[in-house]
Amino acid sequence: MAGNPGLRNLTTLARLALRGAGRFFSPRPLGPEPGVPFEHALSALLADPGVSAHVRAARLVALGAEGGWQTVGFDVTPGDQVTVIAAGGFWASKPLDLGFGARIGLWLRAGGTGPIRKTPTNASSLAMESGGALEIVAKPPGEWADEEGGFDTAYPRGGVAGEIGACVIVWKEGAQAGLEAMARAGDYEGLVARALDEVRHPVPAPEGWRYLWRLGEGRIFRDAHGSDGRTICCHTSGDVGILQFPADFPLTENTRLRWRWKVDRLPCDLPEDIQPTHDYLSIAVEFDNGQDLTYMWSSSMSEGTIFRCPLPFWDKVETHWVLRSDPKGLGKWLSEEQPLKADYAKAIGAPPARIVKVWLIAVSVFQRHEGICEYADIELVDGDRVLKIT
Repeated sequence: MAGNPGLRNLTTLARLALRGAGRFFSPRPLGPEPGVPFEHALSALLADPGVSAHVRAARLVALGAEGGWQTVGFDVTPGDQVTVIAAGGFWASKPLDLGFGARIGLWLRAGGTGPIRKTPTNASSLAMESGGALEIVAKPPGEWADEEGGFDTAYPRGGVAGEIGACVIVWKEGAQAGLEAMARAGDYEGLVARALDEVRHPVPAPEGWRYLWRLGEGRIFRDAHGSDGRTICCHTSGDVGILQFPADFPLTENTRLRWRWKVDRLPCDLPEDIQPTHDYLSIAVEFDNGQDLTYMWSSSMSEGTIFRCPLPFWDKVETHWVLRSDPKGLGKWLSEEQPLKADYAKAIGAPPARIVKVWLIAVSVFQRHEGICEYADIELVDGDRVLKIT
């Protein structure tokens, strides 16, 4: 089967469908349900005198899968703290149990321009970077045309069904005081408690790294410091994120990517080379021609397997290399060193001149399982030249 990708893909889909059939009468929820109970509960909380004293403006909105940007109904100014509490989600395929909730699909912008901002969870607070009329849209992360929020017409949205209900709040003085008042007044499905925990215990991106704007901010990666030095911890569950580190570095015959990683849990137990099962953990290098090569840990594909990303947009720019797949290595720190120019030539073609970024990738959005790993001692090396990243 390893030599017949078509047969492997059919087998993977059959296994996925069998699992979906097993959940037909008891599907996994995408999150709290939207609709009348959600609207009544949030309206009552907003009307509480102790809460309303903190609210400058608030609206409840319903968002479909096919709509564009929707004006919330009030303006914001740079620095305003906005909280979005949301319920619901969209199904790509109920028979395959494939869907995504409000935690990864809500985006904001102000004044009809960017920068676009994704809510990291379904109960998150953001400080606005620009001002003007506040807009919101429900959209799977990925296929944007630009950072201003234009949709890429090459990837029309469709094929999903459902609804997201969102309560959008602009606070007078800050999200924490307002959410503390709201928590005293009550809650709905734990969403207020989650929003309050988010502002009390933020999870910033590791030092020197930034989340890729195309997928939005997240709470997946965090810095950790232990007896063996600094590591970057990754915990993904039903979400997706790419962390990027700038790295202007020449690509020569001697250029190496070195790192250590410990993968404790993989987010997929099926071959990851088709879209419905493309959940994985990896480290990647981006080059000055826009291509990236990602070294992944597969649950079931043979080490050395190379394949183009199966997702729209990404199939034009991303290539995967299965570096590890032996389950005996899970839970252990392993050291890696890859010759980037030779690997690029084998996997993609004529190598470019320079490296521009190093990425960490975590995807668990399709099957909504959990992935856990750590990275350490990431560096680019060329002879005596070393770029220390972690």
